[in-house]
Amino acid sequence: MKSKSLYIFDMDGTLFNTLGDLSVAVNYALQTFGLKTLSTEKIKSYIGNGSLKLVERSLEGADAPLLEVHQCYSEFYAKHCLEKTEPYPGVVEFLKSFPAKKALATNKPHIPGLALLKHFELDSYFDAFAFGDEETPRKPDAAPFLKILKATGTAKEDAIMVGDDAPDILGAKNAGIDSVFIENGFGKRSSFAPVEPTYSIPHFSDLSSLQFR
Repeated sequence: MKSKSLYIFDMDGTLFNTLGDLSVAVNYALQTFGLKTLSTEKIKSYIGNGSLKLVERSLEGADAPLLEVHQCYSEFYAKHCLEKTEPYPGVVEFLKSFPAKKALATNKPHIPGLALLKHFELDSYFDAFAFGDEETPRKPDAAPFLKILKATGTAKEDAIMVGDDAPDILGAKNAGIDSVFIENGFGKRSSFAPVEPTYSIPHFSDLSSLQFR
């Protein structure tokens, strides 16, 4: 049976269910600027490609200063990102015990991203990081993946991306590495059609038993 020596993970919707804190932060920013708030499910449908895009979609065409609303959102979220967020079942066990290198490729900024990892005492289990506010382009660009491959000394064929949305699957394809789509995250398979992930699993907890072709 084939194996992978490096697992590259997305964060929101893959390792952590961050929807509760994200939705509160979005609605706080909208309300601050006198705009209508949105349901949690609507905000969930707007997640993907980073926080600026999340805020832009959440404005729903309203005449509002995007960068100012985003700053409001970002400042609030950085202070409240740990209140409702939890790791998905199986995440902690996999990160702590599965015998492979682990890395993080997320469009999330490094301040809330590292805060989450440190809060759950998981930061030490990662060998490399690529956050969304670095100089390198974000997913679905290949750059975050290539950075991680170089930092960990891993060949493309020995790495796999684990994610739940279009930037993850498309980014992995652009970098020439395999991917796993987690079906119960924030994204929908239709958002990255016709590009197919190499593998699909219902839940994160199924990852440790995945057999590679």
